[in-house]
Amino acid sequence: MQEGKQTKKIRTTKLPQRKQHNPWRWAFLILLGIILGSGIFISARVFSTPTNAPKASKVEGAPSLTVSLTRQQVNQLTQHYLNQYLKDSKIKYQFRVEENSVLLVGTVKFLGSSIQFNLVMNAYVQNNGDVQLRAKQLAIGALNVPVNFVMGYIRSAYKLPAWITVNSKDESIMLHLTRFKTTTGFQITAKRLDFAGNQFVFNVYLPD
Repeated sequence: MQEGKQTKKIRTTKLPQRKQHNPWRWAFLILLGIILGSGIFISARVFSTPTNAPKASKVEGAPSLTVSLTRQQVNQLTQHYLNQYLKDSKIKYQFRVEENSVLLVGTVKFLGSSIQFNLVMNAYVQNNGDVQLRAKQLAIGALNVPVNFVMGYIRSAYKLPAWITVNSKDESIMLHLTRFKTTTGFQITAKRLDFAGNQFVFNVYLPD
């Protein structure tokens, strides 16, 4: 071979590479779609307006007697009632009267996990003897979950008596005592809730 002989340069054209499909990427997108779809469905149920809210009513006639209970006695009666009412329910919750408020303890489903919450509420006796509970504070760990979401979940997922209604928009729970009646026909309405004095007074109506 002679020195200085020029060699011909061969030009090569690179073909465009086909994009490789990443199965993990598609799996992530599918999972994200499922989570978002579930979130939209839950939100629709949680924030929807209740359609079966009972109208305010009152118990006719004068009360047969007035009963004064302590905080401990109210909690014992409430827990006994809930134990019987929720014995076949998978979701359990507690109502407790504290020193200056009412506490609702339960769990809420959020992003697939069950999270315990403590909802602190103030209690107000209505003119007809019902009791309104208005949300004051929500403790649910480190998560920033809105109160109306939790209350909406309670309304849609919890087994509640027909005489209890939850309004997530107003962040309140109404105890329609005027619509509650025991199996023996007794009816009860609230007269005074004295948290500071540990005295909770109720009117009792005996059956005819």
